[in-house]
Amino acid sequence: MRLTYPLLQNAKRRSKPYKIRDRDSMYLRVSVPGSKVWKFDYRLDGKDCSYTPGRFPDVSIADARELRNAAAKLVASGIHPKAHEKQLQQQTVAHQKNTLWSVCGKWLNDNRANWTAYYHGQATRFLTRYVKGSSLGETPVRDITVAHVYDLMQSIAKRKALAQDERKAEGAPHIAIRLRQHLDAIFRRAIISGRVDANPVAALKPSDVVTLPPTRHNRALEADELKHVMEALSVTGTQRTRLAVHLLLLT
Repeated sequence: MRLTYPLLQNAKRRSKPYKIRDRDSMYLRVSVPGSKVWKFDYRLDGKDCSYTPGRFPDVSIADARELRNAAAKLVASGIHPKAHEKQLQQQTVAHQKNTLWSVCGKWLNDNRANWTAYYHGQATRFLTRYVKGSSLGETPVRDITVAHVYDLMQSIAKRKALAQDERKAEGAPHIAIRLRQHLDAIFRRAIISGRVDANPVAALKPSDVVTLPPTRHNRALEADELKHVMEALSVTGTQRTRLAVHLLLLT
């Protein structure tokens, strides 16, 4: 019997379940309530088994046959189609859980005891603002490419809008470079833990990401100005600060 959409659509329920056979051990099973489910029967490991490609009409005749062919190839390799589907689902769930932000969070927690409170707080603020707050935060870490990292760095270095509590809206090339350092360390840790196979940050040198403005040095103080500084330190500065300044003047 040649299967057609009208034939299957008009198949009526009966007092007992019945099969409308296709080919290659596949058929449509019509239940007593009237639901219609594709089935593919096969034998593996000495047992008779059945695989369900889906329901009709959600899965068309052509799609059901393609799914049956894929399942038959798995069976020929000694793999149960349902077990294969479950494995793929588990891999997908694990893939989605290992987002860039989740890996960043673990890196921050792992280094909390090794860093000063100030440095840990600064790294947390940078990553929260620029990674968690971006579209990359929820991206699986394995999907992050060199282009993603480059675009993120460029958006920071050349931004025009004010970001949250920042005082200046101009680009922040130094922050971009610091964030690159953090991400480089994060991806190196991710390689060790098996979350990724390569580090997309390693392909980008700081000079590839931003162009730093020329360094501007403060001018040297004149003798009269230096005298005023020392007088001010004698009133407001701590002894340690005064000693440090005196030491600098002697070097």
